[in-house]
Amino acid sequence: MLGDTSRLRDLPEVLRRLGLEPAALMLLTLLSGVWTWWAWQKGAYFGTVFLPGLVILSVGAGLLIAFAPWRLRLRLSTPITVTIAALIGLGCWELLSAVWSPAPDNAIAAGQRVLGYAIAFGLGVLLCNLLGRRMLLSVAPLAFAGAVVGLITAFTMLTTGNPSSVLETEGTLEFPFGYRNAEAAFFAICLFPALTMAIDRELDWRIRAAALAASTLCIDLIILAQSRASLPALLIAVIVFVLASPMRIRAASWLGLAALAAVPTVPAMTSLFSASTDGVAGVSGELHTAALITLLTTAAGAVLGGLAARNELRLPGFRTVSRHGNRTVGRVIAGIAAVGVVGFLVSVGNPASWIDARVDEFRSGVSPDLSSEGTRFGFSAGSDRYDAWRVALSDLGDDPIFGGGGGAYRYSYLEKRESTVQNLRDAHSVEFETLAEYGLIGFGLLAAAIVGAFAGAIRARDLGPSARLLTAAALGSGSYWFVHTSVDWFWPYPAIAAPVLALLGSAAAPAIRVIGRRSTRSWRAWAFAALTLLSVSTIAPYLAERYVSAAAENWREDPERALGDLDRAHDLNRFDDFTLLLKGRIQTMLGDDQGALESFREAAELRPEEYASHYLIAELEQESNLRLAQNEIRVALELNPLDAEVRALAVELGVPRSELAPIPER
Repeated sequence: MLGDTSRLRDLPEVLRRLGLEPAALMLLTLLSGVWTWWAWQKGAYFGTVFLPGLVILSVGAGLLIAFAPWRLRLRLSTPITVTIAALIGLGCWELLSAVWSPAPDNAIAAGQRVLGYAIAFGLGVLLCNLLGRRMLLSVAPLAFAGAVVGLITAFTMLTTGNPSSVLETEGTLEFPFGYRNAEAAFFAICLFPALTMAIDRELDWRIRAAALAASTLCIDLIILAQSRASLPALLIAVIVFVLASPMRIRAASWLGLAALAAVPTVPAMTSLFSASTDGVAGVSGELHTAALITLLTTAAGAVLGGLAARNELRLPGFRTVSRHGNRTVGRVIAGIAAVGVVGFLVSVGNPASWIDARVDEFRSGVSPDLSSEGTRFGFSAGSDRYDAWRVALSDLGDDPIFGGGGGAYRYSYLEKRESTVQNLRDAHSVEFETLAEYGLIGFGLLAAAIVGAFAGAIRARDLGPSARLLTAAALGSGSYWFVHTSVDWFWPYPAIAAPVLALLGSAAAPAIRVIGRRSTRSWRAWAFAALTLLSVSTIAPYLAERYVSAAAENWREDPERALGDLDRAHDLNRFDDFTLLLKGRIQTMLGDDQGALESFREAAELRPEEYASHYLIAELEQESNLRLAQNEIRVALELNPLDAEVRALAVELGVPRSELAPIPER
């Protein structure tokens, strides 16, 4: 025991010899654990995962504020100050929007989430400063999360007997996020930190080999997810990463090595996609083959990475660091772009006609049928985005300053949509959704946060090779995230947004200036108070969501307990109508129609914008009070005029078809 205690006492000295403060090791461990856990648990989309993680981050920040070796006062650079202030401002603005939002519980949850993003960015800044000359290790938490979650995904694919638990209906990978686009986005943002660790010559060759294996694994899973928007986003991110790197040829060479190892995944992807034409129930063989190939290519990446790391100085391309080489890479990329433009013009003929055709596809609002193509990566501009963005701009016009409030977009979309096949909660774009729900004020804060984060990283890139390589990783992941989140709904996924912001914070941190000694008790006290308040605010919504989840899972076995859990959940979160709707549905299943009506009426009074409560009241009242049922279904029609079930019940209740909104032709 004495020997063990002695070694523990020596740990700080050992860490310092490695260039690490104990606080840095703690923060590396904390971020690696939270990013991994969040990604594994459906991207932390649900509060039962996000809120405990938020408390962990808050506690970690509090410990660092109290005990980290802040011997000198650090002046934050302007971009860092702007980013932190804008994120905190946006979070507070979203919380405030609960006052005018039709869904105040959603506004509060959104505000808590953005404040968590502010903490993540700040922790990224602190991590880089704690690491000092080992600042490149700032990429380790995200690289670690990608490797661990990637291996969990591959082994789940290999062992599952139920393909639908990991695949969407088209045979594209959705586990563990439950959404293929989020799946691709997470592994794409993990790719660049993993590549950076492979490039870093200060690391042991075995770590670098593992990092390249993680890079290959990320590429494999991006391919299997088949997110169409991931291709242009990844292309832009790769160009940014290579050009921002201080060693462009080396960066391109290591990236090429990871991609080379992943090539066998492409035929496995097409085979799985083709086999899923009639559904995924019978594709276990193709799924297991794809998983096995993923693991084998990952192992191949490790072998190639080890050989390259051990022999790097003898390999052309891997040892090059010259300015001439950097300029050559820039010219090659420009040349490839020029050839691509010429080839595009030759292949499409009249570019104006081609653009018109793509605009028509986009405005059609119809996603293309790619089942005969062998892959979803075939180009078509058809998607549901046009209808989503049209409604968002309409909401902005209704209230350009304040917006509709957090969570309001869902209700306006159901009322204004022109599509009968999609029921969206989000505008599929962080910019459009922010404009719709938080107006120009919210959009200005979001823009300031994003511009500040990128500007801070760019500003620090000339402070040495390590700072520049860290910037390359952050800009690669950040540019991918920004491009893809502009056309999709990743902002509510903490496992995607928070790590990117933390990485950008680390990249911006080298530009901080030391200006002398000064007492920091005042700001520490305020920081402690804010972190404590934020942590306490998570308790009620977390417990409420746990009660709702338990009731939804176990009501058949113990209905009385489930109803009690829902009552407790509603007491904890009086703004949430879902607990009342679920309670009413359970009461209906148990034959308690009167109790169900009371629950649905309470839900309708709490949130009159929600069509479901009016529909369910009409459904229950159709036998006993036809006039009341007709009135309720008319309200539901007004709130959701294109819903097939609402329209069918309206006709059944005798509402004239002339009162039904015409279905738009698409």
